[in-house]
Amino acid sequence: MEQVFGWIGQIFQTLLRFLPWLVIVPATSGGVAFVHGHRIKEWKPGLHWYWPLVTTYKLMTTVRQTQRIQSKVIMTKDLKTVTVGALVTYYIDDVVAALVKIADLPSDIIERSQGAILAEVSERTLEEIQRDRIAFNLGLTARVGDALNGYGVQVLQAQLSEFAPCRAFAINGHAAVGNYSLWTGF
Repeated sequence: MEQVFGWIGQIFQTLLRFLPWLVIVPATSGGVAFVHGHRIKEWKPGLHWYWPLVTTYKLMTTVRQTQRIQSKVIMTKDLKTVTVGALVTYYIDDVVAALVKIADLPSDIIERSQGAILAEVSERTLEEIQRDRIAFNLGLTARVGDALNGYGVQVLQAQLSEFAPCRAFAINGHAAVGNYSLWTGF
């Protein structure tokens, strides 16, 4: 008997794909509809009808968001090793670019931001960074914004959340332990 009801349920679900469906996009989000799998249609906040048989869609939050950038060990221009962590605050200004050009936006923001942080810290001395943290954060914001340009993300602020001199210990392939000033890429 269960098999009969399961079979009837599958038929009913298949028939529902032939009917249009209503999607509500909230004011804090945007979306993209993929009509016939290749035609891209932007959905602004509001009500949207779509045909499940020929259309799929993705929604994304577009309002202000913050992404934590994990701490890494970086070498400054004066060859000092420092631990650096950051926060990137952004919003989505082009939902089509954010959903179509990137598979996983938060991971991409982390990756590109880490590259920008590496570049910005490695071009300055420890003293320069410590002397004027506000100016450094402004430069970091511009650098992260440039790294994410073209992907639908508008960076509002990038700032250091962790910054401290450190010593890095490296273990080479032969299990020898040494005290090194270590540069690690991202």
